[in-house]
Amino acid sequence: MSRTLEARRARRSVRTRWIVRVTAVVIAAFSLLTAVLILVACFVNDQRIDRDMGSTTATVTEVTDRRAAVEFDAGGGRHVRPVTGVFYPIGLIEGQRVQVEFRRANPDLVRVSGRSWTVAVVPALSIPAVTVPLAALAYAAASPRVHRPSPRVPRTDPR
Repeated sequence: MSRTLEARRARRSVRTRWIVRVTAVVIAAFSLLTAVLILVACFVNDQRIDRDMGSTTATVTEVTDRRAAVEFDAGGGRHVRPVTGVFYPIGLIEGQRVQVEFRRANPDLVRVSGRSWTVAVVPALSIPAVTVPLAALAYAAASPRVHRPSPRVPRTDPR
């Protein structure tokens, strides 16, 4: 009876280690994929703005830890306040007037002049910079080599 109990425990241990390893790989891959997709989205939006660019001065109306809201005149009497705010809002303060570039066909795509997708590299890679090493540690801790008992070497006494 104890052999079957030991066998079940061993199978459960192997399965648990496998689940931990697969979860670690999935989390690491997901964080890397998310970072890459964020950077691709920033690059694509910048390309859209560059192909049909308008430029004006905007007023920063609200700044939160996630975004900065701006409002500006997009020409032709169109007063715009993009729902998502301005891209690359680092360092903006409420009430500040700032030069922006926007897509004339869709003024909701707006960025601070002189800034590009490269500003998003550090924030986008900050999550995988933490997640991937932690996932690697979890993977290594669940590795069968870590849990394999070391072989017993008989001691020889020189006496």
